[in-house]
Amino acid sequence: MKKILLLGLLLLGNALATTVAEVKKKGVLVLGTDPQFQPFEFTNDKGEIIGFDIDIAQAIAADLGVKLEIKNVGFGQLMPGSITSKRVDLAISGITITDERAKVVSFSKTYFTSAQVFIAKSGNPKKLNWPLKTLKGTTIGVQAGTTGFYFADDTLKKLGATLKVYDDFASGLSDVQNGRIAAMVGDKPTVDYLKKARPGQFQQVGKDLVSEDYGIAFAKNSDLAKAANATLDRLRKNGEYQKLLEKWIVAK
Repeated sequence: MKKILLLGLLLLGNALATTVAEVKKKGVLVLGTDPQFQPFEFTNDKGEIIGFDIDIAQAIAADLGVKLEIKNVGFGQLMPGSITSKRVDLAISGITITDERAKVVSFSKTYFTSAQVFIAKSGNPKKLNWPLKTLKGTTIGVQAGTTGFYFADDTLKKLGATLKVYDDFASGLSDVQNGRIAAMVGDKPTVDYLKKARPGQFQQVGKDLVSEDYGIAFAKNSDLAKAANATLDRLRKNGEYQKLLEKWIVAK
């Protein structure tokens, strides 16, 4: 996913800790996330924010010996505003590492490699494929502000595609299902999740559009990034990372 940085965006709010020492003193690690990206972060029937990213954040908090507090923050405010204003200590929300973002926040090492893909209705009634030499006459849905949007704007429009921009991904999927658009540009793990959650409704069509790496965002030069990297190394070494992949992402 996820969304391209708005460099000038800042949030008002109380300043929170940005260093390991301050977090430990406070006893709480404050996480900002936009829970609309299954299976990475979403709200369950009980109103709890859960997902692959949330379990990663819980592990970081546990290694620091503190509690995790989760704040529901819309992505437009999450990156980079909630970080640069110190409203949250870290942001994890399927955030793609980019050079532009790295100018104003610090990232952990990559914790997941994804790809943007075409998500179409099962059976691919619009007969969409990728790669193609032309997309003339084809309407493609994109979510505003995402890396998928910018890829589509830079690449797919040049091939003649008409882009329909959505504020939320679910509305785009509804239009895919109802035949109003040929496909949504979305993250590959979303396809696997939809196969389980909504079987027989959606599929990936064609090859991957572009790959991307997800990272955890922190205030610039915060030593929390180093602490997060240590947790990621531990999870990979002891097999917990693979268990989380199997729990949330790997299609079975």
